[in-house]
Amino acid sequence: MTTAVAAPRHGDLRTTEHSLNRAFQRYAVWVRVLVVLPCAGIGVMVTPDPYLPAAIAVGALALIWCGFSLRWLRQRPPEPVVAAAAALVVLVAGLTQQWTGPDSFNGWAFAIASITAIGIQYELPNRPWLALAVSVTAAIAYTAGTALPSTKPDDLLLGVRLLAETGLSRLAYVVIRSRARAADRSIARAAEQRKAASVAAARRAAEREYLATLHDTASATLLMVSLGVAGTNERSRAWLPERAGKDVAILTALTSAPAERGPATLGSPGAEVDLVALLADAIEHPALAVEHRLPPSLLLPATPGLAIAHGVAEAISNVARHASVRTATLRVDSIVGGHGGGLVVELADEGRGFDPNAVAEHRRGLAGSIVGRMAAAGGSAEIESAPGEGTTVRWSWHG
Repeated sequence: MTTAVAAPRHGDLRTTEHSLNRAFQRYAVWVRVLVVLPCAGIGVMVTPDPYLPAAIAVGALALIWCGFSLRWLRQRPPEPVVAAAAALVVLVAGLTQQWTGPDSFNGWAFAIASITAIGIQYELPNRPWLALAVSVTAAIAYTAGTALPSTKPDDLLLGVRLLAETGLSRLAYVVIRSRARAADRSIARAAEQRKAASVAAARRAAEREYLATLHDTASATLLMVSLGVAGTNERSRAWLPERAGKDVAILTALTSAPAERGPATLGSPGAEVDLVALLADAIEHPALAVEHRLPPSLLLPATPGLAIAHGVAEAISNVARHASVRTATLRVDSIVGGHGGGLVVELADEGRGFDPNAVAEHRRGLAGSIVGRMAAAGGSAEIESAPGEGTTVRWSWHG
């Protein structure tokens, strides 16, 4: 099933269309200014003396308009104000042709009308009807101003030319805008795909965390019960209810956390845990005594801290079941104080050992609960063992 992806809203500052419109507005204003100022200046200079006062007045109005247009690039007024200013200038320049030049064709008046009719489509990209009104005003004003002193058909056709230029300018903008909107839709679609992939990855990580935690808690406890380890003496009988309660608490917290939170489901993002407290709980086992060298406390981010603690608990359970020893040694070496630096946690026993490469792939204890979980937390776990030479499991994390 496919899902329709909406492009970002056109007013959104992050859209390609918005950036395109802003660029068009700047370039349209600058192009108009660079056309109007020289044309008005040259027009005034070549105007005969009897027409000079009116030409100077129209040229001054064009100069003021250009100045305001450049200022509005930084502090833009409402779009009707921009349109009204443009309409005023083209009206004055078009209707005063009989007073600003002796010829039927007033070149600089036509240049002002033409560049305004074209450029206003890009200055007001989101107000097409307002831009069209300015262009029609320019065409009518120029045609009317030309018709007053002369009725030559060629001169009157210039007004039609202005309308044609307006249509072509708007069409060009619409074509370019359609490509910008297509780019926005592509960006939105890619963002949705990244979001979906991120959510799917988080859910897979949560599923892996759940399976690993289930293996480390309830499954491990039930296995010890089935093997008769829990219940052989007074210590183990007292240990079993407490262990079962802790298993239930951990699984309840795990299943009630949102899937999107990923592996650190027992702590909010950015939370810290005391690794020493977690390890003190992890080494409690009815069939194994763990000698340890632990600092008073050691704060870590929740994700690596929980990964190490769960891994240690799983490794201790493996030692109790397979190593044929009654003791193991746990030590923690912090690097640069642990918090913000790194640490190494090492669990060693002198049991019968095994070949790590010969462990079946479906066994989750080593691959999932120890190596995989630590890798997902941004650290690493190494297992050194050989038949008859004991086993050392080493967790490393660098902040």
